[in-house]
Amino acid sequence: MSTPSLFSVPQLRRLGVRLNIVLLGIILFFLVSSGYGIWTLQQQSEQFKTVTQTYYDRAMLAAELSRDAELIATQAMEQSVTQRLSNIDANILQTDITRTFIVTRSKLSAEAPEEVAALTEIDRLTQPYFDQLVFFYERIENQQRLQLRMGRLNRERQQWVAPYINFDVSADNGPFSAFVLNLSRSTLAMLDAQSPGLLTRRKAQLEEIRTALEGLSGLTQVQQQARQKLLENIAETLELKDQLDQSRLEALAAMRKTRLLAQRLSTVCYDFYLIVKQRANNAAQNHSQLIDWVTLQIALFSLAFLGLIGFTYWLIHHYIVRRLNRLSSVMQQHAVGNPEPIPQQGQDEITVIGKTFAMFVDANDRARDEIQSARKAAEAANERLRELNMSLHLQSNTDDLTQIPNRRSFFDWLNSSYPQWAQQGHGLSILMIDIDWFKSYNDHYGHQAGDQCLRQVAQLLRSVTQQYTGMLARYGGEEFIVAVPGISLAQAAELATTLLATIEQAHIAHGHTPKHHVTISIGVATLSQTSLAYPIEKLISKADQSLYEAKSKGRAQVVSQQVPPSLESSANLSV
Repeated sequence: MSTPSLFSVPQLRRLGVRLNIVLLGIILFFLVSSGYGIWTLQQQSEQFKTVTQTYYDRAMLAAELSRDAELIATQAMEQSVTQRLSNIDANILQTDITRTFIVTRSKLSAEAPEEVAALTEIDRLTQPYFDQLVFFYERIENQQRLQLRMGRLNRERQQWVAPYINFDVSADNGPFSAFVLNLSRSTLAMLDAQSPGLLTRRKAQLEEIRTALEGLSGLTQVQQQARQKLLENIAETLELKDQLDQSRLEALAAMRKTRLLAQRLSTVCYDFYLIVKQRANNAAQNHSQLIDWVTLQIALFSLAFLGLIGFTYWLIHHYIVRRLNRLSSVMQQHAVGNPEPIPQQGQDEITVIGKTFAMFVDANDRARDEIQSARKAAEAANERLRELNMSLHLQSNTDDLTQIPNRRSFFDWLNSSYPQWAQQGHGLSILMIDIDWFKSYNDHYGHQAGDQCLRQVAQLLRSVTQQYTGMLARYGGEEFIVAVPGISLAQAAELATTLLATIEQAHIAHGHTPKHHVTISIGVATLSQTSLAYPIEKLISKADQSLYEAKSKGRAQVVSQQVPPSLESSANLSV
């Protein structure tokens, strides 16, 4: 079913019909000229096949042989780095690349004395290179087996040391636990040593700790068994360390020899490719003279084709583009509020566009008022949506219970501000706060009372911290966290003492604590000068360690520590 139209255009005056006639003429000329060119090229192609089959096929085979040699060498170097080997026969001698190299070589034949010499040299180097590959992968596989054994020993040692990590050094088993941990750390340090001098020093340090552990008396039977297993593990680790170092040296020597043979084979293959390529280029150069006249004819046809296109361009510009530009200019004037008479002369599609646009202008005036009303309604809806988005953003960054920033909001603020502090050289203090005996509070007074206690403590903390340029947030459960930039350790400790006193003075009843009211413990860690090299998580961990120490000393107190600005020095301090 056709769509009814307001205006009709005679068939021969339609722009589409006239353009189709012009385009068909261009296409017909193009087909004739292209057909003649194709026929001529086919005649030359028959002559050129002889050249390509004789020379270029052999050149491609020679290039493929050179590429295969490069791929085999690359694969060997890649696997020497990744050391992902499981079966030498499957991954080396039976790979597609190796088989392709042999198949490609079998297809090549020599047609000149220099080609005979090159193929002879390729055959001489091929088998020694593949044999060296097998030996090289065997060295790598042996090194991998030793590394797997070393990993197993490390895991076993970690399993035996794990029960003594969190023991209190002041308890009866404290000395034994300290020796076990020091022995494990010294073993890891010895394994990480690279230079011979450092390795010797760390072995001596390990031997001293091992001798001291052997001489430790008063151990239980379980500790004696653990000591025996650990000493046996250390002895086997030392022996395996020497074997692994020797294996690495052997693998490195094998890799160097493999690389040397690969370079020689690749060079000879490439030389053979250059010989064949040169002969192919000579034949192609002689044949290129035969197709120069074809190029000349194609150029003449192209010039004629360009002339036809230019004539077509003039017709289209005179009868279509010029009128469309006039109509477009009138439309633009109407769009900016300067109406001009709309051209409606003629009997083609452009005339139909002009008449249709005139009708559209009339309809547009009527619709403008409706659009204005709809725009106002849309603006009101957008304003409401912005308000809802702001409300959702506030809810997602605020703790529902305490109405202070939550953990997510805290870390977003800290991560965005930390680079600026580091650039300006400001310090940063982290206060980790924990409500003492809060589980007992929930157990005896109920979770609703516990929630009320959390809200009251949060408001008391905020009343103190809002005087500082920083942020207080609920870290999780009964824990809170405070970050304050630009203050010293003494100032941070003073802030913590003020927070401690504020909660004490509130006298929130808690009959199941030594003081019979709610108290808090605070751990403080201060970084005198922030740096991007020192991660935020490390500083928070230091504050958490101080909090743990405050808990261990009896709660309701402040423990603070100064964190060195250097990540390396901080790591040494923690050890």
